[in-house]
Amino acid sequence: MREIEELYAAFAHVPRPAAPSGCPCCVDPEEGQALLRRRPRDLGVEELSRYAAKVLNTWGGPEDLRYFAPRLLELAAHDAFIWPDPEIVFGKFAQAGWRTWGQRDALAAFFDAFWTRTLERFPNRPSVDTSLCALAAAEADIPRYLDEWGRLASEAPIRHLHEFAVHGLTWTRGTPRLSNAFWDASAPSYRRVVDWLTGGPAAEAVAAAFARTDDEAVLHLLAETDSALLDPGAALGVTWP
Repeated sequence: MREIEELYAAFAHVPRPAAPSGCPCCVDPEEGQALLRRRPRDLGVEELSRYAAKVLNTWGGPEDLRYFAPRLLELAAHDAFIWPDPEIVFGKFAQAGWRTWGQRDALAAFFDAFWTRTLERFPNRPSVDTSLCALAAAEADIPRYLDEWGRLASEAPIRHLHEFAVHGLTWTRGTPRLSNAFWDASAPSYRRVVDWLTGGPAAEAVAAAFARTDDEAVLHLLAETDSALLDPGAALGVTWP
């Protein structure tokens, strides 16, 4: 991704911090020193995994996160960590207040490119569910990303929507829920995604895609997607108390 290189360039002048300090019960001081012996770009998954999971909680603060930001996001965007998941890594940036940073434009461009790349490839790793949840955790521009997805401009985003509707959306007594455990159900972004899926826009996008294709496989996916977006109880005439 070109935006990765731009991210490294934007953060190139962030000062090298002192060794990130951590909870003495959880982090050996040598672990922080080891992270500073090489450029962030040269650090591997094994070296950064524990730090990525603990930063801002029990190991290091916002200025440390800024120093390692491009590499952390590069690895998370490729789902390279066994732990933590991309949703956790992306969420660290909201926790650190990235919108107040001088590098906020480069970060926003990276998030935008990450989403576009996700939509354009199917299958994709991380999945569209993970990617959207991670961006929501980062407090990125979710309404714009949903608008982009809703264009269903090729087969890949159609397949992503089918996967998300069938596996990422559940109905409980007439109430739609997102099944990814990392979603914060109290956040505005959660409500926006649920409303987009079940409140009309996604169904309208599916209907428009129906009208412009005659590919039998794609039509089948669209039909299954349309059904998954509907409350199954309502379809059977069930009225929930």
